[in-house]
Amino acid sequence: MGSRCRCGTEIKFAFNHLGCIECGTACCPACSYQLESTTYCSSCAGTLLEVPWAWPVAAPAAGQA
Repeated sequence: MGSRCRCGTEIKFAFNHLGCIECGTACCPACSYQLESTTYCSSCAGTLLEVPWAWPVAAPAAGQA
């Protein structure tokens, strides 16, 4: 097929056109997260699944490193 996802990844096959089950946003395997057979966009994965890498990084308190 040769189209591109909104993240910029080239999508060669139709089955790689995915959509978030929560918000419906179009995504591809590079910018989506699968949990069992469910696909989430990165935004919904961070919110719904409480994925640690999606949380804002807090600066260490003074005296901690």
